[in-house]
Amino acid sequence: MTAAATATEGRVFHTLDALRGIAAIGVVAYHMRGAFVPFATPGGYLAVDLFFMMSGVVLSHAYEARFRSGMGVLGFMRVRFIRLYPLYLVGTLLGIAVTVASMFGRNSQNWDRSAFLQAAVLALFFLPNFSGRPVNQMFPLNIPCWSLFLEILVNLLFVIFWPLLSTRRLIAVCLLTGGGVLFATLQQGNIDQGSMGSSLVVGLARTLFGFAVGILIARQVGRKPRNESNLKVIAIVAGFGIAIIGWPEGQLRAIWDAMCVLVVFPTFLGVTSYAVYVLHSPLSSILGSATRHFARGGNPDAGAPYLGIAVLTVLLTGCWLVDRYFDMPIRRYLGRVVPKMPNIKRGHNV
Repeated sequence: MTAAATATEGRVFHTLDALRGIAAIGVVAYHMRGAFVPFATPGGYLAVDLFFMMSGVVLSHAYEARFRSGMGVLGFMRVRFIRLYPLYLVGTLLGIAVTVASMFGRNSQNWDRSAFLQAAVLALFFLPNFSGRPVNQMFPLNIPCWSLFLEILVNLLFVIFWPLLSTRRLIAVCLLTGGGVLFATLQQGNIDQGSMGSSLVVGLARTLFGFAVGILIARQVGRKPRNESNLKVIAIVAGFGIAIIGWPEGQLRAIWDAMCVLVVFPTFLGVTSYAVYVLHSPLSSILGSATRHFARGGNPDAGAPYLGIAVLTVLLTGCWLVDRYFDMPIRRYLGRVVPKMPNIKRGHNV
């Protein structure tokens, strides 16, 4: 690989780090928007689509050469399990704790013992819950994990069908799934879909589109190195920031979402960002409960945006500590104790 290509890849991944961190914060601000007024991010859910694209870029860059060298399905999925499950488990256990506490408190979501046990068992095995009880979400104990489940599913499809993933076929996948995403967005009025069983197909289309776009971007960067200026990197990050803080309503919201996901993100394309994403829902519930009584009149929005900034600071610090002192050590440990799978040579067509 040439020095120019190496420098370009390095800059691309630094840009991805910046985007990843901003995207994670955007998701938190969207899910806790009342605490961030007037700095909420109405389009924070668009960060999920960016995550899918970045995942495609990173995994294509990191593993396509290993696939050519013989890494098989089990070996790849072993690596993905070690990467994703430890923090997913922490988030699930926190969600279980929050739900148990709510059952002995206000229980505003009307949990009962049967529904809770079913949700907990399924969540521990990283399986979606289609019962709709008592919350119509596939991962009711930690709602954002729907995207992790679909990413794991698409990762599995990636390694299985990789020998067939020529550039033309990837473009066909993008066109087909992009058309589905466009249709669903215009029908629903926004692209914030995929967390419920009824919108599973839309969520899968979002994941497939973003991941396929990421693979295409990774291959393009590797083959045609270009000089990237710091100003261009800043423009990319700023462009994404504008995308998630945009506030169009009605039909304009659907057009905005579709343009961002189908055009802007594919065109432009931190260490703790995964921890922030997978842990922020249960942690924000805990922090929200702990800080609510400090707000005037018992209204949690009254302390905004200072309450949101304080919660975000605690959340980022806590996630950094979890990433450094739990996730990285446990992944190193699992890398030693989980048996490695033998490489199986196979053909390829890329």
